[in-house]
Amino acid sequence: MGDKVVLGYWAIRGLAQPLRFYLEYLGLPYEDKRYYKPEEWFADVTSAPLNQHVLANLPYIQDGDELVFESQALYVYLAYRANKPELLGQNPKEQVALASVRGVLQDLFKGLIALFTIPEDQFEAKKEEQFNQLVFWIAEKLSKFLENRKWAVGDNLTYIDFQLFEAEEILRNYKPEAFATLVGLKNHNESFANLPAIKNYQASDKMIARPFYPPGMYRWG
Repeated sequence: MGDKVVLGYWAIRGLAQPLRFYLEYLGLPYEDKRYYKPEEWFADVTSAPLNQHVLANLPYIQDGDELVFESQALYVYLAYRANKPELLGQNPKEQVALASVRGVLQDLFKGLIALFTIPEDQFEAKKEEQFNQLVFWIAEKLSKFLENRKWAVGDNLTYIDFQLFEAEEILRNYKPEAFATLVGLKNHNESFANLPAIKNYQASDKMIARPFYPPGMYRWG
């Protein structure tokens, strides 16, 4: 293990933003290594030590000699690294609830990507219909699930709350009027944003406010 971990990702929010929130909450010293151009990443991934790993991808965590890839695995690694395995779920009931919310979130993120990658010449004509068909109905059921819960699995915070918060931030920024109707998601969003570590990070110059997605490739972000 090193003195600090390195989180490697593009210089956007994307898959890494929930991990940045997570690292801040965990209190682990870390370097937010941002790749601004594809050639910067290609130079690293074709050189040691990344080129020695068949699973090399973004985002990644480097912790001394240890390299971890695939975003879901990073949450597990960092929870143990910070000696906070309770963030993985404290019992089978919480772990099952976490897995359920993660599955719904995966569908939600897929729907958002499909929406924001509608061909540019079709986006204005199709965006409302596609938002309702691909995104909003999933957000509604997730919001309903959360209405009587403090956090995604119940009373205890877990790593899925960090991913959930990023989904909420996308919805809140893209469709504020629709997000305002999603009471469960709105309440969760406010509670999470007021966690001291998250509140301090969002007010700092380390925070990436935008873009959510790669500029030029997506219709919004």
